[in-house]
Amino acid sequence: MYQTMEGNARPHRTAQCFAEGSQYSMPATQAELLRTLQSVSDDIMRLAGKLHAGRDATDEDAVTITEQQELAQHLIGQLLTMPASQP
Repeated sequence: MYQTMEGNARPHRTAQCFAEGSQYSMPATQAELLRTLQSVSDDIMRLAGKLHAGRDATDEDAVTITEQQELAQHLIGQLLTMPASQP
């Protein structure tokens, strides 16, 4: 089928869908995955410190850290399935 250049040139919105919480649309490039993984890792470390110190920690923080850990594992899995870059 014929596709126009204009239609093919539209940017993919995977990063935005990911930010909105869609579990099916994940960042598509290695850079996006790494950037998202860094953000998730920062959140995990912040929440872990908060939970360990016991100051202002809530049950919601415990749930959030578990969700962030699951997301990090999923991102790592996606990175591991990506083809290695050529030198």
